[in-house]
Amino acid sequence: MSTSASRPAGVHRPHRTRPTLCAAPSKCRGAPGASQRAAAAIGHGKLSAMRIRPDSAAFVLLLAALSALPALSTDMALPALAAIGADLDVPPSSAALTLSLFLAGFAIAPLAYGPLADRYGRRPIVLFGGVLFSAASAACALAPNLALLLAFRVLQGVGAGAGSVMALTIVRDLFQGHIARARLSYVATMRIVAPMIAPTLGSWVMYFAGWRSIYGVMALAGLASTLAVYLGMSETRPAGTIAARGTVGSLLRTYMRVLRNPTCLGNTLVNALTFGCQFAYITGSPLLMMQLLGMSPQAFGVVFAMTAFGIMAASLINGRLNARGVAPHKLLSTGLALSSSTSVLLAIMGFTGALSAWTLVPLLMINTFSFGMIAPNASHAAVEPLPEVAGVASAVVSCVMMGVGALSGALVTFLYDGHSARAITGIMAACALSALAIYAFWVRRLPAPAPRGA
Repeated sequence: MSTSASRPAGVHRPHRTRPTLCAAPSKCRGAPGASQRAAAAIGHGKLSAMRIRPDSAAFVLLLAALSALPALSTDMALPALAAIGADLDVPPSSAALTLSLFLAGFAIAPLAYGPLADRYGRRPIVLFGGVLFSAASAACALAPNLALLLAFRVLQGVGAGAGSVMALTIVRDLFQGHIARARLSYVATMRIVAPMIAPTLGSWVMYFAGWRSIYGVMALAGLASTLAVYLGMSETRPAGTIAARGTVGSLLRTYMRVLRNPTCLGNTLVNALTFGCQFAYITGSPLLMMQLLGMSPQAFGVVFAMTAFGIMAASLINGRLNARGVAPHKLLSTGLALSSSTSVLLAIMGFTGALSAWTLVPLLMINTFSFGMIAPNASHAAVEPLPEVAGVASAVVSCVMMGVGALSGALVTFLYDGHSARAITGIMAACALSALAIYAFWVRRLPAPAPRGA
């Protein structure tokens, strides 16, 4: 019996007789010894030696855990903003800067992680980021004032950026086409468990042990995921990876190569602006739900979990549809239409004062559902044309996404007037409509990419 018959479609494994290992198959076909060079390049981190198989549910769960650290870091602290403000003698709106500055660190770090991962491998970057995240989380728990808390939150974001951007890169290393999109959707499905439970978990941890203990729980989560990577995952960097030299000029040329790719840049912006819509909601949700609508921290956690369930449901559906070969542009179009329409309705209600819990929650659930349709397809479409520099491409996707998210959250913080939802819903609508316009007038008009093994 052929061994390839039992291998899941789209999975790349280093075997010396299989030419599909080449990171750029179209360039490797017909090249003598290409598959042997691919296997040798992976060398020290053979996938066959992985304790957690890449095609297993456990591997998806591990990638989801790495990707969930940012959501855990932002959403678990949401119910504590008022308590942080009271304890450190600052207004809650100033305490909300802990979210935006975390994202700032998260956005900047991948610019270094991408090239380093292409040169030294994915695994060392993930381990470094996990250790930094855990240490910074512990420091946040001990911060005596807002200035130090904000500084440690930046470092925490820098650490969280490693696992998140490398999860996308690792999927690109191991899978192609609709299989990769399906894997990203399954990762997103499991990852959404974090924002579903994080606010509720944070509110109860704060209730029993104070807001500082929330950061202690983050430190433990970081240590657990880092240990899992150390024990269960080996290197995945493919043979065709182009490692930029350690010079500023070479690094800039690599980034310019990524940014000049219209498919990568267009899908990166669509993904980032959609995330900006989501993060405007995330940043403003405690102000809107607890301050304006009068919800308790526990009720807020339940409502937040309900809206996060929308992303989880969409990611699962998106994964199934991708696995069945549904065209990704159809899923993207559907998601963007839902995102734009619900954001505009929320903005109209926010500016007219018609928002209530009964109108807010259903629209937010549909809006977050749309993000689960958009993100896996847009992010994979951004990195798929550039397998030789997948680390740098993933870094650009993550950096732009988090940069837009940080800007969106900061605008909500500074424009919030204390008695209306105008800033929150207005920024959501602006981001969603911008994403729709870029997709309709730019991305959809680009020529279809050549298929890569799927």
